[in-house]
Amino acid sequence: MVAPGTWLRTPVEKANPERIELAQIAGPSQVSAPGWSVEGVWHYSTEPTLRFGGFSGLMPVGDGRLRAFSDRGFLFTFIEPDRAEESADMRLIGGLPYDDPDLYPLLWDIESVTRDPADRGDYWVGYENTHAIHRFSYRTEPEKVRIIQDEVDWYANAGLEAMVRLTDGRFLIIPERHQEALIYASDPVEGGAPRILPFANPAPEFAVTDLAQLPDGRVLYLMRDVNWGNYPPFAGMMAISDPPDAGSAEPLSPRILFRFDDLLPPENYEGLAVRRLEDGRVAVWVISDDNIAAMQRTLLAKLIYDPSLK
Repeated sequence: MVAPGTWLRTPVEKANPERIELAQIAGPSQVSAPGWSVEGVWHYSTEPTLRFGGFSGLMPVGDGRLRAFSDRGFLFTFIEPDRAEESADMRLIGGLPYDDPDLYPLLWDIESVTRDPADRGDYWVGYENTHAIHRFSYRTEPEKVRIIQDEVDWYANAGLEAMVRLTDGRFLIIPERHQEALIYASDPVEGGAPRILPFANPAPEFAVTDLAQLPDGRVLYLMRDVNWGNYPPFAGMMAISDPPDAGSAEPLSPRILFRFDDLLPPENYEGLAVRRLEDGRVAVWVISDDNIAAMQRTLLAKLIYDPSLK
């Protein structure tokens, strides 16, 4: 227990789990930010395996499903846990296909994902280490990849941590622990150099771990810090900003929206997804990366944003 148990682990098998368990561990609670509330928190668990856990990216897909992407290169697709049709046999583990076998050893550490809701649903996956962006069709067919490691001055383990396709077609990328933001005018895998803006971190001890855009156009920033006063040793918060102006050189300057203290169980929250609800409210889902560690958990939290109450 004295050792840093977050990173201390025995060898883990690489096999599909026989069953993924689900339990709700927290119910509704209020948030200090106007219009925001917590709807619930759920815990997903299974026997130790490299194919489950380590989820660093999250996106909504059709029919009330969510898809989580791991830093081991696996996908977890599941029905939102508060829907009546949710069942254990619809909690599915898979992998991304690669049409170029030479790419497979390079593209595994998934840290970010974003999709095009206005089009047919293509999505883009961001990888750390190789600093690559890979586009997939809505059928999860590999389409095109771009490796940008020779174009950026990033550490191998501090790269494409957060990425979002904005509704105007631009891509916003924030690398881990760098005070800069990259903006591509269109699909980055098709070429073109990014515009680089200073990133004015509202809490410098925190790092951005994911991005999502609200229906009103504003951008949400999921942020995480290492806090040795907690176990697991993490603190989380949400920040928000207007989308960056096209052509502007002004720094990207989000403000703190609320901290997770006393709202969500402390964990390594790294994935963020937004879904607009029929009644005009917005469901904001947050998933944690358990680092494949025995003493961490894969938690999924549902927050609600009601624009009428802001």
